Amino acid sequence: MKQLTFTLLCAAALACAASCQKEFADSDGMIPVTISASLPDTKVAIDGVSPKWQSGDKIAVFTTDGTLCPAFSTTDGGSQSATFSGSKPDGSTLGVAVYPYDAAVSMSGSTVTINIPSEQDGKAANAVMAATAGESFNFQNLLSVVKLNIPSSLDIRKVEILREAPASGKASLNTGTMVLSAASDAAGSVSVSTGSTLSGEVFVSMLPASSTKLEMILTNGRGKMALISKNLTSGATAGRIKDLGSVPSSLSFSDVALLSSATSAQSYSAATQPSKPQITNGDFETWTVDGANLPNNWNSFQTAGGSLASSGYDKNNRQVRRESDTRPGTSGNYSCLIWSRRIYINLIFTSIDVVAQGNLTTGQVIAGNMTASGTGNYNMTNRGQTHKATGNPLYSTFTGRPDSLAVWVKFIPYGTDSSHPYAKVEAFLHDNNNYQRGYNASDCTGGTVIGEAGEQQLQKTNGAWKRLSLPFTYSNSSNPSYALINIATNSYPGGGNAEKNSSDVTKADRLYIDDIEMVYNLYNVKTDASGWATLYLSYDALVPSGVTVYYVNKAACGYASLVPVYPGNVLPKNTAVLVKGSANTTYAFNGRGADVDGKARVNVGGNLLKGTLVDCSKPSGTCRVLSGESSSSMAVFGNFSGSTLKANTAWLAE
Repeated sequence: MKQLTFTLLCAAALACAASCQKEFADSDGMIPVTISASLPDTKVAIDGVSPKWQSGDKIAVFTTDGTLCPAFSTTDGGSQSATFSGSKPDGSTLGVAVYPYDAAVSMSGSTVTINIPSEQDGKAANAVMAATAGESFNFQNLLSVVKLNIPSSLDIRKVEILREAPASGKASLNTGTMVLSAASDAAGSVSVSTGSTLSGEVFVSMLPASSTKLEMILTNGRGKMALISKNLTSGATAGRIKDLGSVPSSLSFSDVALLSSATSAQSYSAATQPSKPQITNGDFETWTVDGANLPNNWNSFQTAGGSLASSGYDKNNRQVRRESDTRPGTSGNYSCLIWSRRIYINLIFTSIDVVAQGNLTTGQVIAGNMTASGTGNYNMTNRGQTHKATGNPLYSTFTGRPDSLAVWVKFIPYGTDSSHPYAKVEAFLHDNNNYQRGYNASDCTGGTVIGEAGEQQLQKTNGAWKRLSLPFTYSNSSNPSYALINIATNSYPGGGNAEKNSSDVTKADRLYIDDIEMVYNLYNVKTDASGWATLYLSYDALVPSGVTVYYVNKAACGYASLVPVYPGNVLPKNTAVLVKGSANTTYAFNGRGADVDGKARVNVGGNLLKGTLVDCSKPSGTCRVLSGESSSSMAVFGNFSGSTLKANTAWLAE
């Protein structure tokens, strides 16, 4: 065995099942041969020490017709030159020799096939050498060798080196050029693993390649992994050792996911919300109580009450209608349009000039004063009452405690009202009493408000739809009985603009409304048969008991490094994560309450996972989704084979 003042390698480290053409197992027709073999300084040297032959070393010698002779061995040792003894077929000519003996597989013509093992012991610079015949065999190293120093404190049990170019497996040696070429089935990885801790210098032999990118995966005694990237300035050159330096003792280890080359559909159902109350006809798809003039379960001036309810609000002066201009991405066909109307009456001694705002409510409009800001003008929950002519309810029962109100709007003011340029949307969740809400504070009476949300300064949206997310603020822990939602083209009584006595809605303030939704920061996520799922939420969420979520901070050579976030921590909103729990189990991700409010959010900087809140088209580039190939111990990401990614799911973009 060759020596460098310490053991350089063991032939068994490169062992493979030797096969040969025409190998002679007995002495018939064989003649003894003695050859000399040298190790020039171009052979791999460690720390400047040249390699030396060791007594008992064996080499494989082929004749020029491809016959593998019985092993040649030496009793010399301690020098770079040694005499090897063996036998060859009578009349044959020796052609090429390979070290170690068991690395030679076969020879055909001028090509020798050699196997580089994917599993090595790391105790030496395992280097396959070859030599052509002459007066002596002058060996040269065919492999590239990398060296790294591992602190024992890391308890590393396995080192795997990965690269895009072939690293191990069968390779062909052209004995004319002495160039080693990887076979088509050669692997892109090679590893060193032991049952005990790897420490100190570890050597790994690989097929030479010009590729400069090299990735290492280090596995510790707990099965956790760390990914390290290296860039070699000149690739992995044959006959040279690349010193990769020391592994940092502070190296961070984590779980990993496997990146599969197989295509995959999303392997599980998307996250779902538990059944929670919504506003009836909040999508404005049903219009039967007054044709296209009023959406069911919503009210405006034509269902108004109060002393002035019928003074000027006949069917020709209505300020609500159904529209086919809908918000982006909706599955519905209609939206609701409200607009302002300017009433101008020239009397003998005076004139009336007032802007009646577009008004939409889940309650009832009460008109009791000619002055817009006067008491007697308000919207109210009129419990248990329906409008006699239409049968439309003048109230909206509602028992949920949503976290926010989402609504799509498009606001187009007419002209300018610099003092009062805003429209409004407001919602009040209240107890089991009539409740009225007016512009005048004295008219906001009759019940107890439990939660409220609103936007009082809705600006023009420049002709585009805009999604508002209005958080609810709760004053107590009771469950409400009713919801009163009010929407108006102006947030100030009498504010806004419209053309005088005109029925042309394009000459008035216009507010389009679509898809009102009560949003609950509580999603249920069901894991697959292996206990995995992905998740993407619009709110800060508490990681529930029994679950660990992961984000990805690195992906390389078939692996993704997973950083854990444990139960009890708060995950920031719009964070794409991988979820690990028990198999086929539903977990609730809550975004409300003291467990979330005021708690610090986990830092997930550098996350490579992406997500979506709505069903979306597959993004360009490589897109990997959680695959059905996943096991209980390892998640697998496969190349997405579909066209649409599900809402509230995550994927890995590379």
